[in-house]
Amino acid sequence: MEQKNKNSGVLIIHTGQMGDNLLTTPVVRSIRKALPYAYIAFLTTPQNYHVFTYNPYLDEILLLDKSMPPGEYARFLLNIKKRRFDLVFDYLCNPRTALITWFSSAARRVGYDLRLRKFAYNVVVTRDPFPKYSVDFKYDLLRAVDIGTDGYALDLFIPDSARGFATAFIDSIKKGDGPTITVSPVSRRAYKQWAPERFARLSDMLISALDAHLIFLWGPGEKTYVQQIMYLMKQKPHLSPQTRTIKDIAALIERADLHIGNDNGIKHLAVAVGTPTVTVHGPSDPVSWEPPDSPYHVWIKKDVGCGHCVPRNCKNGLKCLAAVQPEEVMGLVEGLYDRVRKGTQRV
Repeated sequence: MEQKNKNSGVLIIHTGQMGDNLLTTPVVRSIRKALPYAYIAFLTTPQNYHVFTYNPYLDEILLLDKSMPPGEYARFLLNIKKRRFDLVFDYLCNPRTALITWFSSAARRVGYDLRLRKFAYNVVVTRDPFPKYSVDFKYDLLRAVDIGTDGYALDLFIPDSARGFATAFIDSIKKGDGPTITVSPVSRRAYKQWAPERFARLSDMLISALDAHLIFLWGPGEKTYVQQIMYLMKQKPHLSPQTRTIKDIAALIERADLHIGNDNGIKHLAVAVGTPTVTVHGPSDPVSWEPPDSPYHVWIKKDVGCGHCVPRNCKNGLKCLAAVQPEEVMGLVEGLYDRVRKGTQRV
C-alpha cells in the first residue's frame, strides 16, 4: 500500500459555521474514495473541531484561531506552506481563506470566482447562479478537478460516550408511548429565528395532541432564551442537560423520533444522524439547505411577495417568518410522524 506523506496531499478549508462545515463532509468522503492513499487534512476553527473527530476519511484536523496575534498567524501560514499540499479546496473563499490558499503554493488551488479573491486560485469555478442544495455547490469544486462525488449523506461519527449520555437522559424522562421530539428554537442569525411565542404554542400542541416527550436543545449562550420559551408554555417540556460537545447534542437527536426547529446548524446534525426534520424557513432558500427529494425532511416557507431578498437588510419586517402559523407546522409534524411510523426506515 502506498504510504501517506504528511507533507503533500489534499487540504480542505472551511472556517465558517458548524452547519456549513457539516455540509462539507460529503466532500471529504468523495475525495477519500477518489484518492484512497492521499493524505487529507481539513482546516477549520476550534468551534468546529468536533464536526470532524472520529472521521475515518480524514488524516488530520488543522485549527485556525481567528483571534491569533499577527506573529502567530505568520507562523501558521509558514506551516501551511511547509506542508507542500498538492491540492487545496477553499470552501469559504473569504479574504483570510483565500490568503491561506494562495500562501500554500499548492499546484492546484481551487476556489470560486469571487471578486479579487479569485486570483488566489489557479482552478477558478464560476458559482452556479441557480439555487441547488449546498452539497451540490460544494461538489462543483470537485468536478473542476475531475473528482467524482458520493451522494448527499452527511458524516458525523458519534462516540459511545455521547450515546450513553443521550440514552441515560432520555430513559429518565421517557414515560408512555408518545414520540420523543427535539426542538431547536435558536439561530445565530436573527432573520432565521421564528418567534418564541410561536414555538411555545406549537410545543403545547405537540404535547397535548401527540403526548410527545419534548426536549428543548441549547448551546453556549442560548439557555436563557430557550427557558423563556418554555416559560410561555402551558405544558411541561424538558430542557436538555448541559452538553460537552455537539456530539452529545447529536446523540440526543439521534434517539429522537423527530426534530423541529429553525434553519440552523442543529437541523443539519439531525440530517446527519438520520432523524426526520421539520424546519421553519424565513428568508433562507429551502432549496439550498434541505436534502433534495427526501420525504423525511419537510419544511415551510411563506412567499410574501418580497421579490429579491437580502435577509440581513430585510425592509419588510421578516413578514415571511411572521406568516408561518403554529397550526401549519403542526400539520407538517403530524404528516411526517405518520410517515415515520409507517415507513421501514427513517431516512
